[in-house]
Amino acid sequence: MVRRFLVLSLAAAILSGCATPRVVLYPDDHYKSLPQASVQKDISACDAQADAYVKSHKLQMVGKRIGIGAFFGALLGVVFGAFSGNYVRAVAEGAAMGGVVGLAHGAVDAGSPDEVHRRFVETCLGDKGYKPIGWK
Repeated sequence: MVRRFLVLSLAAAILSGCATPRVVLYPDDHYKSLPQASVQKDISACDAQADAYVKSHKLQMVGKRIGIGAFFGALLGVVFGAFSGNYVRAVAEGAAMGGVVGLAHGAVDAGSPDEVHRRFVETCLGDKGYKPIGWK
């Protein structure tokens, strides 16, 4: 059962990384005056700069999620250990399951632009005269 959960969690994390949200720009006069290829080039450039800037931030976020998940899993293990009488096993299993859930959650979050990435792209495009209005 644990293996099946690990495989499904990993598959969900990989699949979620395939769909990357893109910034949506307000179609004002500046936007309309430029060729679509130029607009897409500006978006891609700002996105690449944001990726370079927040690259290490994503690894820290996944690590933090794993740690938090393992901690709370271990706490739940203490509770279940009180019922079963086997604290060591319950804490170890709780920490392992919490770590896996934290890894899956962190991987999903790391696959989508986080708030720093989004703000970086929006600021970069704003500096180029665009008006970002959201993400889709």
